[in-house]
Amino acid sequence: MKDYLWIYILGGIASTSLLFFLVTLSRDVFLVRKLRKKKLDLVFNFSLLAVSIASLGLIIYLFVLLKDQIKLIG
Repeated sequence: MKDYLWIYILGGIASTSLLFFLVTLSRDVFLVRKLRKKKLDLVFNFSLLAVSIASLGLIIYLFVLLKDQIKLIG
């Protein structure tokens, strides 16, 4: 359990940021189209998507490293 703590933390960060991305994307796209607001509001949404993709990449990387370390010890 202790070995996989960072994987759980990164999974929580990835799922939370992906959820906020999906929830706020449709509202901001509507506001940009109808009210002609700045597209800077969309930068925040896509930064949330980038955070979730980076977290998923780190999860895969850490899982492979842990699997190799367990294989070496065992």
